[in-house]
This record gives sequence, structure tokens and C-alpha cells, in this order.
Amino acid sequence: MIKMAKAMGVENPTSGKDFIKALDDLISAIDCADLKMSNAGIKEDELTLYPKRIHEVLGGDITADPLPLSDEDYLEIYRRAFR
Repeated sequence: MIKMAKAMGVENPTSGKDFIKALDDLISAIDCADLKMSNAGIKEDELTLYPKRIHEVLGGDITADPLPLSDEDYLEIYRRAFR
């Protein structure tokens, strides 16, 4: 995540938090801070499909995640983020 922070222009990043802040800043700068999954037509009952999609998109390699996450963990993240 430090490398991603550097790629986003953060000078001397020291942790993954620097990447998260840079990403939050980018999201705000492009006026997407209030973007909702429902704006894209995603319905709450469809969230159970998305953990599988993570594996498809990443080819099963989720080793870049700072913590090992299960499909249940991913689903909980989607549920908490849904609005």
C-alpha cells in the first residue's frame, strides 16, 4: 500500500493509511464522495454475489490485502458500505 501511495504522488508515505488518505482525497476531488452503490442500480440483495466477483476479477490472488479476508468478511464490508 505504501507503493500505491507513492504512485498516487504521496511524498514519503509510511503506512497504508497514506494510501487510504490519498484515495479519499481523490474521491473527493472528482466529486464522488457521495456516490452510492444504489446509484449504479445495485440492489442490497445482490451484495451476496460480490465476494465471488472479487476472486474472478483478481484471478483468485487476494494476497495484496493487508489482512486475510474471507468471503464473509468481504460481504460484511459490502453490507456496511451499501447505501
